[in-house]
Amino acid sequence: MSKYQVSPMSRNEIRQYTNKIRGLIGLKSDEFVNAPKLYDTLSVLFSNHGLDFDYTVLPDNDEIFIDKEEAFTNVVTGKIYIKESVMNRACNNSYDRGAFTLIHELGHFFLHYIQLDAKLCRVEDEIDVPAYRDPEWQANAFASEFLMPFVACIDMTPDEIRNTFHVSKKAATIRASEIREEIYGFVDE
Repeated sequence: MSKYQVSPMSRNEIRQYTNKIRGLIGLKSDEFVNAPKLYDTLSVLFSNHGLDFDYTVLPDNDEIFIDKEEAFTNVVTGKIYIKESVMNRACNNSYDRGAFTLIHELGHFFLHYIQLDAKLCRVEDEIDVPAYRDPEWQANAFASEFLMPFVACIDMTPDEIRNTFHVSKKAATIRASEIREEIYGFVDE
């Protein structure tokens, strides 16, 4: 079995990228992202420029999904596949991982499909892929930065992050911890 690595990207580069995207679609740094609405908006925006942003919502038991996969992005075609339950949770604004999952997949779309210079390759199991080259780390960083922008969250508690950006308690706690670590160089437990 093998795993993947991608072209290197730092958290700061991902942050700058997400800030540009937020700016292009008119989202302020302290503004909540309605992920399902964003998907529809991107479909229209891309279509208006002769480009494709394609996603499909499928039944949870569709054979295309493996194990406990909630969604995935085909980085060859750019198409995003989402379980129906995940999209429903995101649509219902239920403060769970639904929105994070949608934006995580959007991260794969932008970072590993749209970027023409991005490289995706398999590596042997014995090779330890550094975080900044791990496609899953990059997509998680994208989702975190896009949903909970650094500048807006600097002085927020996890509860404030959760309530402002409608994310799960776990996502808000991790984000607050990441920000403390980046600013102060450590995490107070």
